Amino acid sequence: MASFLAATALLATLAVGAYVHPRMRRIASLEPVSDAAAADGPAPTVALVVAARDEADAVERAVRSLLAQADTFPPGALAVVAVDDRSSDGTAAILDRLAAENDALRAVHVEALPDGWLGKNHALHLGAEAAGDVDFLLFTDADVEFEPGAVRAVAAHAWTNDLDHLAGGPRVVARSFALQGMIATFGVLFALFTRPWSHGDPRRDTACGVGALNLVRRTAYERAGGHAAIRLFVDDDLRLGRAVKRGGGRCAFVFAQALARVPWYASLGAMLRGLVKNVFAGIDYRVGVALAATLVLGATCIAPAALAAAPSAATGLDQGTRILFGATALLQTVGSASSARRAGLSPLAGLFFPVGVTLFLFVLWRSTLTALVTRRVTWRDTAYDLGDLVKFNRARARR
Repeated sequence: MASFLAATALLATLAVGAYVHPRMRRIASLEPVSDAAAADGPAPTVALVVAARDEADAVERAVRSLLAQADTFPPGALAVVAVDDRSSDGTAAILDRLAAENDALRAVHVEALPDGWLGKNHALHLGAEAAGDVDFLLFTDADVEFEPGAVRAVAAHAWTNDLDHLAGGPRVVARSFALQGMIATFGVLFALFTRPWSHGDPRRDTACGVGALNLVRRTAYERAGGHAAIRLFVDDDLRLGRAVKRGGGRCAFVFAQALARVPWYASLGAMLRGLVKNVFAGIDYRVGVALAATLVLGATCIAPAALAAAPSAATGLDQGTRILFGATALLQTVGSASSARRAGLSPLAGLFFPVGVTLFLFVLWRSTLTALVTRRVTWRDTAYDLGDLVKFNRARARR
């Protein structure tokens, strides 16, 4: 029985790798546009929209990097809208000061959250309204810094390829090995869950967004219902891409490590705590999916590494079975190393994969049980009723 399970895990890993790896390699990687190159390239009008809540430590660097994007656009073709979402630190004052210094920046302040909205979604909704009549909206987070010429490259790619939505994976800044390993693990699971290589296929319903870089054509955004259509989705960035594609839009995903960078989390502990709010939401609040994910990931990703590393006397496995489990763990480590490299991290972070999967399942069940027990989901220091979120989720899924 053990040898059968070992062979099954190895074959499954080989099959997934053979399917995913060549498709991931075909995803485009964008480079910033220089001043000289921008002169003759397409220049659609773009509004950059960023929502900030208590981001005083990072927001000025992020907004200045957005304002610097105007250097590769014709005059008046780029604007920045920064929305202060009920901040209690110095975020509001920083945005007002920057707006006073630069006419291209508009600062919007949210004093109260209306019923039926999540805070960030409401802030981005107001930002889109304030952006005016532009070809594209680019939604981003308040801790993301863009390289010069990055937005011009993204807008030109979307314009040239007639895209309605473009999501970009940024370079992730992480210092510790454990944090890098967890990010690499998350990247593998994210790719398997969202299948970014298939977003451009109109026959498939796959699409996603990325909080750091979510570009959407204004007309497609309005056709999809804007953020009002996803107002109670915790995973708003993913849902925006899906809403656009469901509305008939053309979508794509690109690697944007050369365009933008983000310190996603300060530590492994911060990442584990931060994911609690949205992992259960990401599986549509379905306990059955959590159970299935636990069984599949436990059997195919955790058990092979654990059984290959354990002494033979402790497991009772023969050498051939241990070799099969070891080969499976090695292949998965290679895949995770590739994920780390794509995120701009050390490939050695791939060694963390079995531990990362174990921690992910811990977060999955903490997210699930916390929501079920408290009947609340807390995001950005605001608690939301689980029943309202589930009801909205189910209603949107039926459309």
